[in-house]
Amino acid sequence: MEEVLTQFREFLHERSLRATDVREGILKAILARGGHFDIDELVRDVREQGLEASRATVYRALPLFKEAGIIQSTIRSGDRRCYENTVGQEHHDHLFCTSCGKIVDFQFEAFEMLQREVASKHGFNLTGHSHELYGICRECQAGSRQ
Repeated sequence: MEEVLTQFREFLHERSLRATDVREGILKAILARGGHFDIDELVRDVREQGLEASRATVYRALPLFKEAGIIQSTIRSGDRRCYENTVGQEHHDHLFCTSCGKIVDFQFEAFEMLQREVASKHGFNLTGHSHELYGICRECQAGSRQ
């Protein structure tokens, strides 16, 4: 965590921004989280550290963490957007249950190969991507049959 904190402080310094207690608290909350989270969960985690952080304050800080490569936006469902910690994580894509909100990470090399082929065919050099597949999970399907 100290290494990431130091890198984030340098990132902020390069942009003439301050490393405030709240920004560092948000970073600590992000790094402590496993899996996906929404803004309200992150605000709650920051407040549990004893920091005064409004939803708006945390929301305004998120682009800094995205630019620094610490988080990425993942699933968007209605007005709910999820994020995930990318520090030390390998690239993966997502399955999203539109019934219960369950998110499953997956890796599928055939997708990766196909997208490189499609990009090349159209003269693109890929710099990133995301796949979000939507459906109904097994548990919700079973519940609807009962």
